[in-house]
Amino acid sequence: MKRIDILDYLRGFALVGIIFINILQMIPYVPIPPQMGFWSVMERKQLLFIDMAVYGRFFTIFSFLFGAGFYLFISRAKTRGDRAYILFARRLMILMIFGFVHHYFQPGEALLPYAILGFLLLPLYKLKPWINFLIALLLLLTYFWTGSIGMILSMFVLGLWAGQSRIFETVTFHRKRWIAVQTVSLLLIPAGLWAQLEIMDLTGMPDLAMTVGGMAEDVFYVSTLTLLLQFPFIQKWLMPLNRLGRMALTNCMVQTIIILTLDKVLGLSHQAYYLILAMLAVEILMVQMLFSIMWLNRFPLGPLEWIWRLGTYGRTPDHYRSSNASGSA
Repeated sequence: MKRIDILDYLRGFALVGIIFINILQMIPYVPIPPQMGFWSVMERKQLLFIDMAVYGRFFTIFSFLFGAGFYLFISRAKTRGDRAYILFARRLMILMIFGFVHHYFQPGEALLPYAILGFLLLPLYKLKPWINFLIALLLLLTYFWTGSIGMILSMFVLGLWAGQSRIFETVTFHRKRWIAVQTVSLLLIPAGLWAQLEIMDLTGMPDLAMTVGGMAEDVFYVSTLTLLLQFPFIQKWLMPLNRLGRMALTNCMVQTIIILTLDKVLGLSHQAYYLILAMLAVEILMVQMLFSIMWLNRFPLGPLEWIWRLGTYGRTPDHYRSSNASGSA
């Protein structure tokens, strides 16, 4: 079956945002002193932008894409006549191993909870799309009590609904609907940011505030990028995002290794300004995009993705052996 390239672009886009939060959490920074004037103002504005447009947004999108990927994996495995549920369970077990390793170096990372919570998607696959949509909304409403677990699950199920509804495979046919969703989400962004500030003041729970406040932005980001990708020249211009997203597992774990290595070698913790950390994040992304392009020009899968597939199937699947870097998935 043909690969849905839009999802790879969105994964790459999510990784771009996530690294600016991860580097902030892994390397404690020191603020630029006010007496440095322009640079201090620049850093405060950058951190404000992170709070209002990045924090909690891209992790939500990444979780949504996991749910969509679950649907595609199961449906394609069934089409091939494979034991879909067993394969997905094995896939989650391999991801859990990666997650344990990643968690050792970066406590609070996402791979381990994704692997654990992913099992809860299995009984939902056969439900009708509208039922899963309602379940996703109900799970989101439990955030106050369940925290990030409720958010991850709600985005998983919303991604499952998106896969069932084939929204990314019929963008051209439903273009007007996508534009309507984009417009409404844009208009709701100010209300979302207001809600973010109110929730922060009332509860003191930044993750809850950022997630709820960023919902409209998430929808706007996804709908805008999806619509832009309907133009071939935009696809070509943003191809590095696609390659970054196709190697999401590899790039996610390598980001952690690079950040921690730089911290160890350069002694950045409690020494570097966030402006410096942000520049390092940009450089890491550029290197990863270049590496991903070069790797996928030669191989159909990223290195950790290949191990993931091998662990899932017990061998490299036939349809991966014969595919080239731009072939089918």
